Amino acid sequence: MASKEPAERIIEQMLGTSFPEASYSAIREASLAVCDVGLRRAPTLADAVAFERRFRHRLLPEESGPPDGTTAAAASEEEEESAARATPRRSLRWPPSRRREEQRVQAESREARRHSALLAAGQRNGELLARALEDPELADTIYTGEDDVPPGKKRQFLFVRAMYNSIVLAWMTGAMAWDELHGRMRVLMRQPVAREYWLATQPERASMPSGNDEARVASLVDLIVSDFEDDAEEWWAVGEPPRD
Repeated sequence: MASKEPAERIIEQMLGTSFPEASYSAIREASLAVCDVGLRRAPTLADAVAFERRFRHRLLPEESGPPDGTTAAAASEEEEESAARATPRRSLRWPPSRRREEQRVQAESREARRHSALLAAGQRNGELLARALEDPELADTIYTGEDDVPPGKKRQFLFVRAMYNSIVLAWMTGAMAWDELHGRMRVLMRQPVAREYWLATQPERASMPSGNDEARVASLVDLIVSDFEDDAEEWWAVGEPPRD
């Protein structure tokens, strides 16, 4: 078993990391209190309740001041026994630095899960489009506008769709900035067949909820296509990089 002195230092470091807003004297006294109980005998719930009453307001200084000692001293023996039997609960109020850190970690975790789901969906969509390009019967199941689109034109439309989806996915996962997305879409829509696909599939986007990411990109491409239709010769000058 480790000696008492190293154990005190380790517990002191643990408390200092967990309660960065607390003073050193409070951390030191709390670590000694933990060692006095934990190194001598098996701690009980009553020990935990007593520790919480003694140090909660000193380790979490953001909370209101310590409870009235006179009132605590006057508590009945029955209340003390009830508190000892109750499972101590950790305070929900944290120092600002720890609260901000937990919020940051949670936000990063949510964003990582979102990116993972987007990439998985994009991969599945790409695989389906690849199969449709190889099999005309599968290609007929994907909307490309009018029913009488020739097979060769339909394959071109499917390839444009795959390119468009790839650019959108890169932007949605953070691999591409908004102005770069604008440039990539402008190059894609330079091709007449890409603009033809975009106009043919307009009904597909008519019911798209406004305000989401795909709707923002679709609105951007609508403007690019409109600009090309007005002046397609000087394609490099079409459109201005929009604000994100």
